[in-house]
Amino acid sequence: MKKFLFALMVLFTLNFSLASAEIITVEGKGHYFINRKIKETFEDACEHAYTEALNNAAEHAGVAIRNSSRMKNFELEEYNVETAAGAILEIVGEPEYTNGETNAKHMEIICKIIARVDTAKVEAFLGKKDLLAEREAKDKKIRELEAEITKLKSEGNQSAFDTTQNKFLIAKYERDLDIYDFGKKINLQEMMTTAEKLAALDAGNASAFRATVYVYRHEDKIQNVVDYCKEMLAANTSADISIEACAQLGDIYYNEIFDTPTAKKYVDQGIALVKKKYSKAQIEKLVNGTNVEIKNFELIGRSNTIRELYILKSDIENVNPKFDSVAVMEDLVSTERIYNIKYRTNW
Repeated sequence: MKKFLFALMVLFTLNFSLASAEIITVEGKGHYFINRKIKETFEDACEHAYTEALNNAAEHAGVAIRNSSRMKNFELEEYNVETAAGAILEIVGEPEYTNGETNAKHMEIICKIIARVDTAKVEAFLGKKDLLAEREAKDKKIRELEAEITKLKSEGNQSAFDTTQNKFLIAKYERDLDIYDFGKKINLQEMMTTAEKLAALDAGNASAFRATVYVYRHEDKIQNVVDYCKEMLAANTSADISIEACAQLGDIYYNEIFDTPTAKKYVDQGIALVKKKYSKAQIEKLVNGTNVEIKNFELIGRSNTIRELYILKSDIENVNPKFDSVAVMEDLVSTERIYNIKYRTNW
């Protein structure tokens, strides 16, 4: 956490309140037919049925949340299943498997689960609609590429097929690496494997870079992050990756290794790259265009790599941001909210 923000928030430890949460319980059912011709196993069928049960539970949670009195003041124009799926806290007990319809061609496996859902997480998720829009755009691109691959395959156009297949795999791996599934448990090994596949197809891919750094940092492999970022900088990859590599190195040297001179070197290098790519107006918008505020110790609002670079620069140079502050009433408890935080951009 940034030193300034931490110091600022310590001032309000005596009068903050925790956001309340409502936990609801829903049931989900899923079924899957074992196809005897392709020799599927019972375990495979159970896994498919369990996945469908999770989706079914998420749909039921969506209905429950829409009807919840706590949600009446929130706009839920379109309810995405992933919204509720991400809010599932846990599965209560063990999944219950039973046999359904069975005949000579197939056997049905039915899975029943009970899930506990945190409605407060759904409220937070509503602020991620822009990210959901990005995901939907990626899904649309993948479907279009799939259709194009089928067409080229039927035409026997091998060269165009190979090119389109490559684009399809890149788009699919990028989509698979999206980590804003909102609370969904992430398999770090799967993420790293996907990142490696993506990097093999597109060496300078930003999604592969971010995923690799994400895995290393969550495994506390700080030296791996340092080595990897330096490697990407030396490879003279895209400006976006170079900027992110500088931001990562600046953060690690400043907050983990406590080597301020080295941190400053990488932060300054990153800012120089930012100035080369963006105009002053664009930089100001990236750093201060989206309001980020602090409420009850929680940072609210989206950040980005360039904003983080300038926050690091401010910390290193010991220059505090400008901000507004207001006392608000929540559940009859007075709390302090810090908003309209603006950082210096004319370094």
